[in-house]
Amino acid sequence: MKTSALIVCCCLCLILTSCSLPHTVSQPDMDGKEQRAGQLLRIRVERWDTVRFSGLLGLQKNAAGLQYVVLDATGVKLLEVAVAGDGSDKVLRLSGALKNSDFGPFLSEALARIYLQGAEGMGCIGSWLYQVCRKESEDKGWLKYGQAGPFKVWQMSTGADAEAVVYRQPWLGLRIYLEPTKVSP
Repeated sequence: MKTSALIVCCCLCLILTSCSLPHTVSQPDMDGKEQRAGQLLRIRVERWDTVRFSGLLGLQKNAAGLQYVVLDATGVKLLEVAVAGDGSDKVLRLSGALKNSDFGPFLSEALARIYLQGAEGMGCIGSWLYQVCRKESEDKGWLKYGQAGPFKVWQMSTGADAEAVVYRQPWLGLRIYLEPTKVSP
């Protein structure tokens, strides 16, 4: 009897946490200049406090979603992906060390959660099974997270300057740091 109850409980948890994610994409009116503008960020991906990847991320948001390019530390393009507003991605180029990895879909999901999902203002959207919430943090930055029932599936935070972003998936020990590169005068 205990084994069947455990199996039912595990199946119920799996069903509750694997529901489709709610997506709300704010699509402000962008003129040509804003659509062409992009960001160059330093990216560092860690798993259980071990650096798994470090390089550069070129990110451009547009009316359809976003497009990004991953470069290694020497500036060689390893990955280019377009992410639609609903979170689906299309790999445009894959080469080098990332050629036989699942880094593209993983990073696309994380960037969609950071830049495309969630409420436009503070608060939560979604159902009681899965919600995406955004609130102000103690250091006057903001915190956004996805929650399945009482469990946080992922979270991301920014500081007061809202430039650097830290994305976490605590259950998997994953952390992604995104910070702008500094331009020398």
